[in-house]
Amino acid sequence: MRQALLDAGKTEFANYGYDGARLERIAAKVGCAKRMLYYYFGNKKDVYLAVIEQSYSDIRASEEQLNLDALEPLQALHTLARKSFDYHEHNQEFTRLVLQENFQGGEMLGQISTIDALRKAAFEPLGRILQRGVAQGLFKEGITAVDVHYLISALSSFRVDHSATWRSLLQVDLMGAALRERHQQMLQDQLTALVCKEAAAQD
Repeated sequence: MRQALLDAGKTEFANYGYDGARLERIAAKVGCAKRMLYYYFGNKKDVYLAVIEQSYSDIRASEEQLNLDALEPLQALHTLARKSFDYHEHNQEFTRLVLQENFQGGEMLGQISTIDALRKAAFEPLGRILQRGVAQGLFKEGITAVDVHYLISALSSFRVDHSATWRSLLQVDLMGAALRERHQQMLQDQLTALVCKEAAAQD
């Protein structure tokens, strides 16, 4: 029941934002009484915090399954990039939820209890990959986990978040099969250019 409420809550908050979301709709979607939300979470704010915490935990958990430390540095980055690209495409409620939170200035996200752990989960695996790449003479020095996370997130989420306006105004289907492989390859190429020394990139 708790997970079902979280799933319904993600849909509600992704579609309507914090202010527009209604606990009644969340409960109705699950088929339970509104009081069950208070039982499991508390008030509306508590429901929202649980939803965004679960959402960020889910994407980090999907990355942990990749066993990146066992892969060669560039392969690890490319594997992570493909996972992010696919995850954003197949979890579009997550991208909308992130946008909604940005509309609020990220204030709620800063209140979740696991924020430090989630930050480490985003950056520390990248830091280890970059350190290994530098130690092996493959990667440039000075590239940071923030640099890489930014590049991957930007090219993975933009195509999802802006697909409607690109389709309507520019008549370009960012989510279509024709561009999917091309844009995923662009992400890989940009990652390689960012982190690799010239000789390594040519290899």
